[in-house]
Amino acid sequence: MAAAVDFNFAPGMSLTTLEQPRAKVASAGRRIRADAPAKINLTLEVLGRRDDGFHELRSLVIGVDLADQVRCRISLEPGVALDCNDPALNHGDNLAVLAARSLAKYCDREPALRIDLQKHIPVGGGLGGGSSDAATTLRLCDSLWQTGLDQTELAAIGAELGSDVPLFFSLPSAVIEGRGERVTPVRLRWSGWVLLICPPTPVSTAEVYRAFRPDDSDGFPSGTDRDILHAASAAELSGLLTNHLEPAVFRVCPTVYSLREALTFLDLPSLHVTGSGSVLYCLFDDPEPALRAANKIQERWSQVTTVVAAAPVGQGPIFSEEC
Repeated sequence: MAAAVDFNFAPGMSLTTLEQPRAKVASAGRRIRADAPAKINLTLEVLGRRDDGFHELRSLVIGVDLADQVRCRISLEPGVALDCNDPALNHGDNLAVLAARSLAKYCDREPALRIDLQKHIPVGGGLGGGSSDAATTLRLCDSLWQTGLDQTELAAIGAELGSDVPLFFSLPSAVIEGRGERVTPVRLRWSGWVLLICPPTPVSTAEVYRAFRPDDSDGFPSGTDRDILHAASAAELSGLLTNHLEPAVFRVCPTVYSLREALTFLDLPSLHVTGSGSVLYCLFDDPEPALRAANKIQERWSQVTTVVAAAPVGQGPIFSEEC
């Protein structure tokens, strides 16, 4: 496991609980955890470029049962310490750290917090792992610090961290608009299983948006949200899916395109890119055919990771632990 890295706000910062050492020790023993679920974009429409430099988006998103695990506990030391099993993410710009700092600043408190982050969601896959970690950290810190904020206020703080963060407060399914900060919960008729096919190469969101061309939206279905919400089967739903960023992903990472083409030998339902990442997915009504396909992919490409996950799913509960 990677070593803990400490990110203090300022040297010499003192905790108000120093005057009450017994209360301080008791609170430092409390640890809580929650799962941070991944997401996939069933639709992603790029509607133009905004004056602020972001792109105007509309996307129907669902949560899937693949999750990072986030633990938070009150620390005896000031600042926010992070312990992540991925050394590349064990730094002060990790969205989980920034989320804790932002909530502390919003509530005008000095944070003394330790975060343990176990990553399972592939980075750069378009599954929203970092944003989900941030949303989950906000929930955990809200509970630990008893801030009394509601989901809307937490989502607004999250919107300052990243465009995808607010949607994780509205899963299992939601439509996002604007740059992602406007979120409307919706309900799908369909529920089933998602086969995630994860190449080892992450894709940069910034590079994908730079590679996007206005005519990339040509040929995709449009305005199909109502039909998607009423679709009863994976086959019906698959024919309605849209991702205007898919051609740009293929330009930035031709490996993803090559993998999709090579997978035609499996006669899978239609394969789609999720978000601006490298992960391909397809939908199933039952887990057995998804698992058979996953096994065949692993046999042929050992470097490709496959996950069969239930969908749609929402945020998990917060569990309390004793250190």
